[in-house]
Amino acid sequence: MMENAFDVAYRVVEVLFGPDSGVPWWAWVAPLVMIFAKLLGPVVAPEAAGAGGGTGSRSGSGSGKKGKKGKAKKK
Repeated sequence: MMENAFDVAYRVVEVLFGPDSGVPWWAWVAPLVMIFAKLLGPVVAPEAAGAGGGTGSRSGSGSGKKGKKGKAKKK
């Protein structure tokens, strides 16, 4: 049972990456590099991926006070 599963998985990998595949080996490199760069980016440069910095458009004033859209006070 397991041997059959390994054979099927080996054939699938051979069709995707093998010498007779329709996709060349270098076409798989860019997506894999982009995926691993996205995953490893915060580990390599944590200060660049840190929370806030005040330069983004979503950062707001940073004071924590609500604007006019906040909840109205009860009198």
